[in-house]
Amino acid sequence: MHRFYCPQSNLQEPEVIITDPKELHHLRNVLRLKKGDTLTIFNDQGEEATGRVENIQSNKVTVAVESVRQAGAALPALVLACAVPKKSKFEWIIEKATELGVDEIIPLKTKRTELGLSGERLARKTIRYRDVAVNAAKQSQRLRVPVIHPVTDFAPALRSFSRGTTVFIPSLPEGEGGERKNILEALKAVPAPSRVAFLIGPEGDFTPEEYALARERGCVAVSLGETVLKVETAAITAVACASLFYAGLRAGRNRHA
Repeated sequence: MHRFYCPQSNLQEPEVIITDPKELHHLRNVLRLKKGDTLTIFNDQGEEATGRVENIQSNKVTVAVESVRQAGAALPALVLACAVPKKSKFEWIIEKATELGVDEIIPLKTKRTELGLSGERLARKTIRYRDVAVNAAKQSQRLRVPVIHPVTDFAPALRSFSRGTTVFIPSLPEGEGGERKNILEALKAVPAPSRVAFLIGPEGDFTPEEYALARERGCVAVSLGETVLKVETAAITAVACASLFYAGLRAGRNRHA
């Protein structure tokens, strides 16, 4: 069923009006939906409504709501803070991380990040990142779109993590220099976090100074395996492990409830 994103809509109302130009174009000109066609709408409150097209006008489409479902509790929240790799790889990372259920994505600028964007071009890129997340949420049937933060330097990103956030930093043996647990063992060692974040370094890894700052902030060094992974591979591996691990915990609790 075709899905549309209306972040400000109150889906508890009997009707929802779609006014976003992109969504209207997709509904009218791409999908060519007609009166009576069925669709779904989701918002930024974790709700999704199934409804039927009631009226199509040049500047809006009215949808009659037939049923509404709400997202269940999704603890812990998952945050991906990832160094921006070259070319358009970060858009792919956003797409796949969204599919895997990440709640927030922070594009990281580290000492070894070659960003090459600033000012207005960087602002446009952030908007593009948001569009990628919206489209991925539509495709993957998610009820929420992850928050896409502006590009953030490493130190401010560390400071932004609230108390109660468990931060894991997948690292190379020669980079971090301390004991590293397998990521699954590390996840098991934290019984009930409210928020979990992953710091993913750039090509060339974090600098020794960045590792030292991460240790000062209480970040937990973990291993993603025996081989050296590219930025995008490391990001998706970490997120996939956490997503499956916590989904398994929730399923186990539900069986014993």
